[in-house]
Amino acid sequence: MQRSLFLCLTVAVVTTACSSEDPRAVRAARDRRGIEAVAQEVRAAPRASSTGRWDEAQLTQRLVNAGLAPRPDDSLPAHPDFGVRPFGVRVGKAHLLAWVFADSLKRITVSVGIDTLTAIPGARVNAWAEPPMFVMQNNLIAVLIGGSERQRERVRLAIEAGLAPPRK
Repeated sequence: MQRSLFLCLTVAVVTTACSSEDPRAVRAARDRRGIEAVAQEVRAAPRASSTGRWDEAQLTQRLVNAGLAPRPDDSLPAHPDFGVRPFGVRVGKAHLLAWVFADSLKRITVSVGIDTLTAIPGARVNAWAEPPMFVMQNNLIAVLIGGSERQRERVRLAIEAGLAPPRK
């Protein structure tokens, strides 16, 4: 009895000592599993018929199709008030804020006064911690803060491609 207990304890100690996995690798693997779970959930969700206007589900689907792994994010960074409440998405370490308007005319009335380099209306003080990437398409204004150049390009292309026209 004592011998088998000793043997079990020795195996447990040796296994623990030999399994010196890098905590960063463990964390990265866990994050990848979480991202893949979100992407799989988006892929499995029923497709909404196109209305020709952006909504949160269509933006998320478009980002997944672009090879990005968007995750919902309620921790919105400081941002200007565009008249509608934005929703946030994480793309890697970058924040994507998206304002969805009722239609493109409402978006145009807001976006006409926005500086496209700073994503700030008029001559107001810059609210962003990092230089933003500003994209407008139909009834959507999107601002990406942070991220690599590759992520920025993928987000921009995914949005600027537009949506399918509504079915008649």
